Formats: sequence, structure tokens, C-alpha cells
Amino acid sequence: MLKLFAKTTGFIFLLLSFSGIALAGNSVTKNITASIPSQDGLDVHISKVSADSGNWTRNQSSIDFGTLTYDTTNHIFLPSCYYAVDVGVNTNTSNWTVTHNTSSIQGPSGANLDNNVIVTFVKTENTSSGTNDVLLRRTSFANSNGVSYGKSNLNGGWLRIYYGIATGGSNEPSNVKPITMDKPAGNYTGSVTITLTY
Repeated sequence: MLKLFAKTTGFIFLLLSFSGIALAGNSVTKNITASIPSQDGLDVHISKVSADSGNWTRNQSSIDFGTLTYDTTNHIFLPSCYYAVDVGVNTNTSNWTVTHNTSSIQGPSGANLDNNVIVTFVKTENTSSGTNDVLLRRTSFANSNGVSYGKSNLNGGWLRIYYGIATGGSNEPSNVKPITMDKPAGNYTGSVTITLTY
């Protein structure tokens, strides 16, 4: 009798065990995959800003101050505009650096405008009311060669570089001077190279 009870109990236990497995159902795992390609490059946009109205004209091909106007009161040459260059970094690498290199703004008789042009580096951020510039550095064109900013410096925004000809204003760097009659007449040409490195 005990033997029959033990056999019956064992059978019921096995039956309940199999029932539990059946009640649990089947589970299937499938993988989800995606591949993100490496991206790199720069988006550079030049805007001309009117010195009088402050209106922006976007999609310029170069930084061209045109023919300057002589101010007979202060005896300096003044521009009608300044420029804003927005530098967008298109890369998904973990770290990167943007470097600003210059080639001297050369004119007649070996003269140059390297200490007459102000270069202002800012981090520009989007806000609910437009954009906000956070000053990084303001210096002469001559001293802007080799200036660089990394991903951590521009986190939450992008690099914007302003180029303007000195007017003698109180907020201008001490190493930048207005253009006077000391500069010979003629065309002056230089260049800026912006490089992305990893």
C-alpha cells in the first residue's frame, strides 16, 4: 500500500511539474541591430552684418569689407559691415578640436591689416528668444592664428567667429588699432583656414 502511495505521489508530482512548464509558455529572444557610420566634417556659414542697421545677410562666399570710408573727424578708415562665421562640427567622434589659422592680410609695399582686424571667438547657444553668445576670446587677426577649441569648450553650442575692422571703441583689444593714413592705398588680401582634428 505504501509502495502504491509512493508511486501515485511520484506520478502526480511529475504531472504537476510538466503542467507548470506548459503553463509558463514559450519565450523567444530576437536581436535588434543597427550600425551608425562615422561622420566627420565642418559646416561653415558666413554672414555679413550691417554696421548701421545690424541686419544680417547670410550665405556669403567670403569676408569682404569692400572699400572703406574715410572718417574725416577721427582720421580713420571705417567699414560698413562686419562678419559672423558659424562653424558647425559634424562628427560623432568622442573628442575633436577646431583650429583657426590665418594668412596675413597683405597689401601694397609690404603693409598688412593683421593688427587692424578684430577677431572674436564665441560659443553661440540657442535660447527660447533666439541665440546667445558666450565670449571665449577677442584679439587681433595677427594673434588669432592657431587659436583652437575642443568639444568640451563648445558643449551645448557651436563656434561663431566675428571679424571686424577696428574703430577705436573702448571694448576693443589693446593690440588692435584703427586703420589710419599710415596704410597705403590699394587692395589687401589674406585668408582664414578652419581645421577639424580628432
